[in-house]
Amino acid sequence: MSMLVNVKAEYSPLKKVVVASPGGEKYKLTPKTIYELQYAEIPDPVELKAEHDEFVKKLKDNGVEVVNLREEVKKLSRETLEKLVLQRSECKLNLDSFDKEKLADILISGLSAQEARELGANLLVVESEEFCVKPLVNVMFTRDPGMVIGKTYIIGKMRWESRRDEPLVFKEILKPENVLEVKNGYFEGGDFFPLDGKLLMGFGTRSSGIGVSYVVPKLIELGEIDEAILVKLETPELHPNKGIGHLDTVFGIPSKDVIVYYKSLLDNMKVYIYKGKDIIRDQRPLREVLKDYLSKDLRVINIGNAEYFSEEREHWLLASNIIVIDKSKIIAYEHNRITNKLMEESGIKVITFKGNEIIKEGGERSGPRCMTLPIEKY
Repeated sequence: MSMLVNVKAEYSPLKKVVVASPGGEKYKLTPKTIYELQYAEIPDPVELKAEHDEFVKKLKDNGVEVVNLREEVKKLSRETLEKLVLQRSECKLNLDSFDKEKLADILISGLSAQEARELGANLLVVESEEFCVKPLVNVMFTRDPGMVIGKTYIIGKMRWESRRDEPLVFKEILKPENVLEVKNGYFEGGDFFPLDGKLLMGFGTRSSGIGVSYVVPKLIELGEIDEAILVKLETPELHPNKGIGHLDTVFGIPSKDVIVYYKSLLDNMKVYIYKGKDIIRDQRPLREVLKDYLSKDLRVINIGNAEYFSEEREHWLLASNIIVIDKSKIIAYEHNRITNKLMEESGIKVITFKGNEIIKEGGERSGPRCMTLPIEKY
């Protein structure tokens, strides 16, 4: 059965969302594997799961319907699971001895070369850190592989090699009805902000200009948007674990008339407007441009109150990476106390949770928004 989707805007109430509980894949992170798998630090998997469970509980307590990818993958047919595992495997595997639950776990948690050899794979020698099926260690961050605008589900295309299998795995599990698949460049959900018939999109770090050039005109053709605001992000070094990542690591929209803003960076980024024909450079800083799209009386909450040490610390700890669950109500990390207080003073209801292990994710860190793929938000 196909999944129907409907997302109006970043600031709309959240009705239904896809998450993915962490599992065995996190136990595959070691000093030898973290960089290949795009992690910065090794998290405590037990505490990590407790933090994620608390986050999911807060979603449910606030009336959000939660679809857990880890449970949904178990509902796939044995034939589909075998196909996906074999597509991802670098070894010749005989899967006959595995039950469906084990196949579902291997698809996400991976299979080491040593485990495969013990199960009969013909491998002459193996190294302890090798994988026949690489674990999808970032699958918990459901925001990036897929995204929804209007009634269209976009199958993203990931920049970092360790995440490139995720979009098609998501497609197989979620079975969205109306699909736009990114064929060229890179296009990831952390850069993607629907704005009620328009799109705010970052590019230059994780999403690419080629990816944006492929997707945005197609969204206009489909009638999902009539205009796009494109922000060229700059980073000191384009490399996993270094520099800035997606737009949502430096920017957030807790309400239609409020933005959370990393001033030191974003005031210097180039902004372009595309309406289906010509692309025009807007010379104003992003916060001024957005007054044309959000509110003439737009209020800007500067991360850390734009005070150098507070701004740098709370930007790095993802003060802007928030998920809107209802009108002027969000879930955020508890440790960004200065920015959270500023949001509350602006009339935003801030629900917090602890994410000290979650934030160790390596592709430039991750937060509440990263862990959610909204499929109904209107």
